[in-house]
Amino acid sequence: MRVLALESATEAAGVALADDTSGVLASVTLSHGRRHAESIAPAVRFVCDQAQVPVGALDAVAVDVGPGLFTGLRVGVASAKALAFGLGVPVVALSSLEVLAQALAAALPGVARVVPVIDARRGEVFAARYRVERGAALPEGDEVRRTPEALARELAARGEPVVLAGTGARRHHGVLAVRGASVAGALYDHPRAEVVAALALQRLSAGAGDDPRTVVPNYLREADARINWERRAPRAAAEV
Repeated sequence: MRVLALESATEAAGVALADDTSGVLASVTLSHGRRHAESIAPAVRFVCDQAQVPVGALDAVAVDVGPGLFTGLRVGVASAKALAFGLGVPVVALSSLEVLAQALAAALPGVARVVPVIDARRGEVFAARYRVERGAALPEGDEVRRTPEALARELAARGEPVVLAGTGARRHHGVLAVRGASVAGALYDHPRAEVVAALALQRLSAGAGDDPRTVVPNYLREADARINWERRAPRAAAEV
């Protein structure tokens, strides 16, 4: 079983190719800001060439559907759907918060709780809570959008040891530095395509896999352009 994984939820996009025998065969991380549209297709060709696996030999495509950057998610999901349609293979859709949580769970087996936190801009973060059991991250609630201050109050109220990770945890570490909470190193700032691939292989082995037509980005909020328009529209109407 060979799966191609696309990661584009944050500024650091990535592509990985893995199989159920050897694990990750090739991967690349792209730190080009928001140039996801120009980077994903060449990265797919690169990892396929490095792994010596033709695109036509893929059995599935995995993609991080968010939450995260609006444009990045659109590029990643559209690329995954196009590949899957062309090859006639399923798509495995994964959450950016789940991917971050699983990376922490695998690396920090002694930790009982992890909270991935992605910067949502505009003074907000995307976050979710996971418990760690035998190296696996298991969700303990919904993915939500909230202010860093609201998340800090929730963490403080629980008062239990927890490890945070992600761009939101890094940017708002001062606010989130409540008792019992610590922020993981920079290695865990962004979801990684290698983890997307590993999780996808687990899902595929259990018989999971989505029809490409049903896969959509999980933005958790409207795009900034729409928010700006809705804020300007009442003011513009009042001036007429």
